[in-house]
Amino acid sequence: MEGMKHYKGKLFRDILEQSGFTVAYDGDMKDGKPEGYGRAFYRDGRIYEGEWKDAQPHGQGKLYYANLNLWYEGEWKEGKREGLGTSYYEDGKPAFAGEWKGGKPL
Repeated sequence: MEGMKHYKGKLFRDILEQSGFTVAYDGDMKDGKPEGYGRAFYRDGRIYEGEWKDAQPHGQGKLYYANLNLWYEGEWKEGKREGLGTSYYEDGKPAFAGEWKGGKPL
């Protein structure tokens, strides 16, 4: 894609820091923003790992609690849980499996 910057790398305390939520991002980037596959490390200890589009979780991804137990795995759209996915309690037991819309289970 001519005229567009594409690179892989780490972004610390920069673009994502401005949102007030993320401490660090490690993954694919385009025009200085997360795009493709990467991991975000949040201030509260959560970790998102998966696909990104326009600097937001979008596509398949997993969100982990600070204790590294899985919190949610499934589809994301524009930063919200959307489509098929499974959420888990902090102890790792399944909480909900099914359809999500706007970040909420249906």
